[in-house]
This record gives sequence, C-alpha cells and structure tokens, in this order.
Amino acid sequence: MKIWPNVEQQSEEWFRVRAGRPTASQFKRLLTPTGKDSSQWEGYAFELIDQCIRPGAIPSFAGNRHTDRGNELEPAAREEFSRIMGLDVEPVGFVTRNDGIVGCSPDSFVLQNGKRVAGLEIKCPEGPKHAADLVAAVCPQDHFPQVHGSMAVTGLDHWYFMSYCPGYRPLIVRVDRNDYTAKLGDAIDRFVIYYAEIRKQVIPILTGKEAT
Repeated sequence: MKIWPNVEQQSEEWFRVRAGRPTASQFKRLLTPTGKDSSQWEGYAFELIDQCIRPGAIPSFAGNRHTDRGNELEPAAREEFSRIMGLDVEPVGFVTRNDGIVGCSPDSFVLQNGKRVAGLEIKCPEGPKHAADLVAAVCPQDHFPQVHGSMAVTGLDHWYFMSYCPGYRPLIVRVDRNDYTAKLGDAIDRFVIYYAEIRKQVIPILTGKEAT
C-alpha cells in the first residue's frame, strides 16, 4: 500500500488526492452489504470521470450535523480505543493500493510493536443508533463495504470497528478477512476494468481529448 501521511482528511489536498479514485466510503456502490453487485456502477463511474475532468469543481463537503459530530468526537474516540485496547494508533490521511488506483481514508492505523497490523473505523452516531449497535455487538452490516474495502485496499488482515457515543460505553469489534472481503476485492478489480473502459469511451466525447 501507498500511504499519504501528510494529507489532512477533509482538506482541499485530500479531495484532490481522492479525485477520480474509487474509495472505500463508496464501495457500497460496487457491492451491497449482502454481497451482490450494486446497480450503481455506471453512475459512480461517471461521477469519478467528472472529478477527473473538473477537479477544481469538486466541492469540499460542507457536512451536516452528523459529520460535524463525528469530526468533533473522533479524537476522544481514538484516545478511548487506545486506552481500552492497549494499542497505539496512528492517524493517517489517505492510502492507496500499490497500483495507486483505489484508496481509503482510515481513521487510524493500529500499531503493535510499532508495526501497522490493522486499521480503525470510527463512527459517532446519536444515542439510539449507538445503543442498538451496542446491544447487537457486531459491526453493522451497512458498514461492511467500507470496513472490508479498507482491508482490500491496505492488504491488512483485520480491522477494528468502533461506535462511540458519550454517556454509553463504546462498541469495539474486530473484523477479520472473510468471504465478503474476497467478494468485495473481486468487485473492486472488476470495477477498475469497467471504469477504465468507460473512461476510454466517454472522455473523448466529453472533452475532445483522449483519456489518459
């Protein structure tokens, strides 16, 4: 994997680095949480192509109440994870596969004896959602594409999912590679081929120039 350590998430540079690259937060548009190909491949491909053609037009996502809450609580959640698990964490901006084509933005790498052994995905939902997830005591299915996709991108064998809400105890679940990880990895590879073919076909039409 290739690490972009000095790219701050949500910064203009972060958006530029991600532009035109399939990323884990959108892998649900490639494979559903139940393991079926999504119907959104074409729409996602055109969205990525637009990012390539008009990189300056990519707006920095202004966020909403939920994203603002996540940004505010994430540092405390990361510290709590490290305390509970007895593991060091390393914030990171952006990561791609060795080929540089697809990427993810882990909330942290998890270190053991100074070695990156896993990643961490932090969610900071409101109380009712957190309570339901805490009782279920598993990684929620709707987060499967992002969590397993991050493993597919980085090559790491496990990931931690954390749900954090002040006033409740946190939920920390270790997620290991399994059949879903393999299915998603296959879907990513097939989408990369599909995306390249679409680019060759439509970029000349859209810009009058050959695709690079």
